[in-house]
Amino acid sequence: MFNKKRVQIISIVGLLLFLAAGAAGVSGAEGLPGKTSASQAANVQAAPPQASPQPAPPEAAPAGAAGRLYGIGSVSKIFTAAAVMKLAEEGKLRLDESVVTYIPDFAMADERYTRITPRMLLNHSSGLMGSTGGNVYLLGDGDTANTDRFLHTLKSQTLKHDPGDRSIYCNDGFTLAEILVERVSGLSFTAFIEQSFLIPLGLESVKTPQSGFDRARLADIYMGNSELKSLYLNAIGTGGMYASMEDLCRFSAIFMDGAEGSVLSKASAGEMAKNQQRMDLMQPGSDTIIRYGLGWDAVDTYPFNQFGIKALSKGGSATRYFANLTVLPEYGLAAAVATSGVDSHEQLIVQEIILAVLEEEGLIPKGAVIPEPVLNLEKAAVPESLRRYAGIYDGGLFGGLMKVDFTEETLVVSSIASRNERPQEFFCNTDGEFISTDGDYFGRMPWDEGVVGVSVLSFAEGKYLLTRTYKDLQGLGRTVMTMPAAEKIEANPVSEAAWAAWGERNDKEYLLVNEKYTSMVYITGGYTARTRTDERAPGYVNMGVYRADETGGALIASAKIADEYTALGYQSTPAIAGRDINDLNVSTVKGAEYLNVNNYRFIDASAAQKLSAAGGHIEAGTETLWYDVDAGAGGQTVAISAPAKGSWFVYDDKMNCVASSLEKHPRASIILPEGGRLAFAGEPGAEFELR
Repeated sequence: MFNKKRVQIISIVGLLLFLAAGAAGVSGAEGLPGKTSASQAANVQAAPPQASPQPAPPEAAPAGAAGRLYGIGSVSKIFTAAAVMKLAEEGKLRLDESVVTYIPDFAMADERYTRITPRMLLNHSSGLMGSTGGNVYLLGDGDTANTDRFLHTLKSQTLKHDPGDRSIYCNDGFTLAEILVERVSGLSFTAFIEQSFLIPLGLESVKTPQSGFDRARLADIYMGNSELKSLYLNAIGTGGMYASMEDLCRFSAIFMDGAEGSVLSKASAGEMAKNQQRMDLMQPGSDTIIRYGLGWDAVDTYPFNQFGIKALSKGGSATRYFANLTVLPEYGLAAAVATSGVDSHEQLIVQEIILAVLEEEGLIPKGAVIPEPVLNLEKAAVPESLRRYAGIYDGGLFGGLMKVDFTEETLVVSSIASRNERPQEFFCNTDGEFISTDGDYFGRMPWDEGVVGVSVLSFAEGKYLLTRTYKDLQGLGRTVMTMPAAEKIEANPVSEAAWAAWGERNDKEYLLVNEKYTSMVYITGGYTARTRTDERAPGYVNMGVYRADETGGALIASAKIADEYTALGYQSTPAIAGRDINDLNVSTVKGAEYLNVNNYRFIDASAAQKLSAAGGHIEAGTETLWYDVDAGAGGQTVAISAPAKGSWFVYDDKMNCVASSLEKHPRASIILPEGGRLAFAGEPGAEFELR
């Protein structure tokens, strides 16, 4: 039976992901008041909680998952939300008071900002643009410049919707909440988290980049087969914390029903667990893993809702770390998974662990399977009333600008964000819904290998394309996302000169020049950018990161063209699709064209110099220096020495980073890739030697 006096830890230790060259830590916690007891699930072992090992020198660092710390990415938002709730229950702030009351120097270029409240920061409804970048992901570097200048950055930004009108996933809301905690408490965010939660709960294996601990405890991260220096995600409140999975589960005790003597009141934990999503366009009770609470991604998480069980879930990503925490408050049960390397479907792993425990304890039937989705597969002609929805849509995170059109019996969605369009077809059923076939689904990404699914599309409010998408990772489990996926764009008439100016940039490549020399962005892929217009969407431009062969890449944003040099972010589709919008600005300095996006600055790639010989010195300037490997230099072996305040990066002909001085053990020499590039970033005057 559940024991009210303890938290039991279920753990899989030392699972190695060979393909990812990383490692996974998997834990579940159960105990505290609940309905029944839980024993070990298949392939898990039970153990009482143990004190975390003290920091050890690198050669003696804990090798097992129990002592290893993982970046938990956006699971950090649960700590941030709990910190705000802690201050609220102490009477030091009110959730529905203006943030300006507590941060008087918070201001924006939009008078509506005074209506933003702490609650809106936590339920993603503030209207902030999304994710303010710039020196956030650093290797071996705890520089806090991004957060330090955050309020200054906001002064020039506008809001993408009225505060409180709709919930759109927003990292910046939690960075502002981090600052809120510091201003109200008078402590650093790290100190407040430690004093309010970690010390009282005995959590010695939860840290931030500002904590004092042995970095050798961090799970390794890699570029290919090369280990990189430790990752510091310096927007702590939005995604910068580390934890062992055991202590992450111990922390979840504060959300369990009937927790005795908790550091967070039952009322505060309950408020976080309520459905707080604004403008939820889907049917009440619809299956999904996205329905925001305060901090939580979902507060009635599929598939547990199929069995009448309330589950809270939060996922996180930090470029090379991925995590999920899922909590069943009613049963005193939680599970957490983190991996290093690549996204390994942590939410599904957690889901299957918990389902196995519930089944073994008789809380769901033996051999229970998640019910198959109920789909109307009877085909029909497309009703005339739906044909008015044809047009150009912006899917934001789901692929940017896209064309939606109809045949007699189908809906056809074609991406126009890149030249790799890949149309998807959905047949119409007798309910006026549109269903995918052959295991395909809306928003399928290139990395979704091994995943099959089905999407049910519909329309709402004259402009929203809605999706209910079930995805099955064969052998692991099923998940579902139900949400608005795209919004029909309005006409945006612009001058011929403006349209022509952006059109002339269609084939240009831009290279990142202003990230710090320790930035992981130079490795993970945000170092090139392109813009693209299309005659089917006049007045609009897509900005994204594309591979050289145009077959993939990550779209960043679409924007409305304002003039020859400016395009403004506009997307505001609720839930996820409308996250992270950006304004684009083009300028020319000393004959070189620059593209400015968020806090990132890119230079026209034609400004790159030629590296024609394997020897010589290069002196860093105020911007990152880029070199194209000349035909005569390709294939040569070269050794590059990096200064203390500088780093170099080598890219192949597809602009994949293949070597860097930010590796934990930099290689003695490299072969210059034919058709590749090199980048040199550092403090002005720092010298690199090639020999």
